[in-house]
Amino acid sequence: MPKAQILVVEDQAATASLIADVLGEEGYEAKVVGTMAEARADLSRALPDLIVLDRNLPDGDGLDLCRELREERRAATALLILTAKKAVEERVYGLKGGADDYLTKPFNTEELLARIEALLRRGGKAEEPEVQEVGIVRLDGSSRKAYVKGKEAALSGKEFDLLWYLAYRKNRVLTRDFLLQHVWGYEAGLDLTTKVVDVTVSHLRDKLGPAAGMIVAVRGFGYRLDC
Repeated sequence: MPKAQILVVEDQAATASLIADVLGEEGYEAKVVGTMAEARADLSRALPDLIVLDRNLPDGDGLDLCRELREERRAATALLILTAKKAVEERVYGLKGGADDYLTKPFNTEELLARIEALLRRGGKAEEPEVQEVGIVRLDGSSRKAYVKGKEAALSGKEFDLLWYLAYRKNRVLTRDFLLQHVWGYEAGLDLTTKVVDVTVSHLRDKLGPAAGMIVAVRGFGYRLDC
């Protein structure tokens, strides 16, 4: 299945380059423009599956472009707003203006990717693999079973979810807070201990036997699944 096409509207060269590189590594087709005028010209030729849109652009507020797209009934294009404005009122304003999601700067690239994937799934443009194989570990998403060297590892539901997410992001460090949000479903900013992540990782390692060492703790950050 071909990856989604994403238009990045961002005038800060370093941020635009970072986003483009991250999207490219994930296999997305990303195009970068720096102004609303360039975005309008590009959108007049073809609509991408998703737009990552900065609000503070040289020729105006990106939210105006968002409203234009919604008024023209181009609702099939998912829209993720980026902004340095952190106030809750600003996020509400952006969502009411037609954005599908809202991410404040500075942002974590893993969170950016997770939000993009969620928006694309909502629009039917993204698929997770039914089976993942990482080293001697095989994960079957349909049966929700894990195998190590062909032998089933009896994982709990949350242990499977955690391993699946680490495998989907193999070789990338995922913070404990990030895992709490995307595996356990807790909202960002809640005063919750991250100890539940460490305990689940410990149980998971016990059950993975010879594959236990694939889950690497990165001090001060979180965990990574190595191939």
